[in-house]
Amino acid sequence: MVETEPLVNTLRSELAAVSASRYWLAFSGGLDSRVLLDLLLRCREYDDNFPPVHVVHVNHQLQSEALQWAAQAESLCATLNIPCEIATVTVGSAGVGIEAAARAARYRVFESLLVEGDVLLMGHHGDDQAETVLMRLLRGAGVDGLAAIPQTRPLGRGCLLRPLLHTPRTELARYAQAHRLDHVHDPSNDDNHYDRNFLRNRIVPVLRERWPDVGDRLVRTARQQREAALLLNEYLDADLARISDADSLDLTALCGLPEGRRRPLLKRYLQGVGLSLEERQLADFYRQFVLSADDAEPRWPFEEQEFYRYRGRLHHDRLREPIAGRCAKSSDGECWAWMPGEVLELPGGRLTASPGGRFAPSGRLQIRLRQGGERCTLAGESHSRSLKKLLQEWGVPPHRRGELPLIYSGGVLAAIADLAICEGYVAVGGEEGWQLRWTPKR
Repeated sequence: MVETEPLVNTLRSELAAVSASRYWLAFSGGLDSRVLLDLLLRCREYDDNFPPVHVVHVNHQLQSEALQWAAQAESLCATLNIPCEIATVTVGSAGVGIEAAARAARYRVFESLLVEGDVLLMGHHGDDQAETVLMRLLRGAGVDGLAAIPQTRPLGRGCLLRPLLHTPRTELARYAQAHRLDHVHDPSNDDNHYDRNFLRNRIVPVLRERWPDVGDRLVRTARQQREAALLLNEYLDADLARISDADSLDLTALCGLPEGRRRPLLKRYLQGVGLSLEERQLADFYRQFVLSADDAEPRWPFEEQEFYRYRGRLHHDRLREPIAGRCAKSSDGECWAWMPGEVLELPGGRLTASPGGRFAPSGRLQIRLRQGGERCTLAGESHSRSLKKLLQEWGVPPHRRGELPLIYSGGVLAAIADLAICEGYVAVGGEEGWQLRWTPKR
């Protein structure tokens, strides 16, 4: 029998576009997630091989009713014989606002649950999309921003799908009433202090008086902007392939492009390495890294990354924890005993050695980090040079210099990571040596 309920057919069509071994439903207990749960179970009736359905409810502890909502979600799932995960999070608003902090906490839960093949379903609907377009427009967003909420995207080891994103909320309300679905009401949705609520409760109703189909128009705008963003990003990626690599962006080459292409390219590059900035932040980043003097060395720490400029290129690295307490120390102080056959994990990376190379140490080996003042006579040379000058000559970024392992043999500097071997420590006359390898952390 073909289902006559249009929303069931809509969901079946959307689910057919993704491959899932298991569905997780983000369930708040509100109208949209309650309707989506019912629709999901109806779709399951038509497919003997329908993937397992699990529910996840996140208790943000922000409302007095939060424990009650969690209990209701758990009770409903028990009645329906559906596994239910209740996750309780603590939301801190440190500089980002309570809404953004709650969202971040919620998504951390989702990412921790998903494994390969999992699809997280969310009940965002057409009204949510329309409100998002308006909010982004008022913030001065560009093409990417006006594309608003994506219908699907990768999430953790799985993916996220919003199958009702083009469906008006009135359709969900009609369905809930027709099927007598109880759902909770979050009183914070009535607080017009929040921008989204102000738009939903005060602005959109006025717009509908003049343009009854305003929701459909805004959803259509989001779809068109997403298509434009995909096309634009193809051009940007082609440019980035010429001026960037896996580790850095050539800022000199960026400045050689027409001015109108520079900021979009910088924004696209930053997005690719996990840094999404609002327009004001992007303007500040652009000013510091692109427009500042050539000898300036700006830095931009962000969450677990730090961005810095060196020799005309933009680099990024994971922020390091302090060395103290990270590694075992020998009795000789800030150093690590090492034998070439061992793998040595250091704060900045991994040091290994394999037979068949040129490094021929003698005596006990120790690994130290740069302190300043070190000198080395490179193999084949007759005079020593400062390590500082050598690292500058080799183009090692300042951010990396303090992490390089300095290999001492019998208390004498014998090798500088896998960059150079000092005089007196090179294998000669068929002598068996070691091939050093230094793998820095990103």
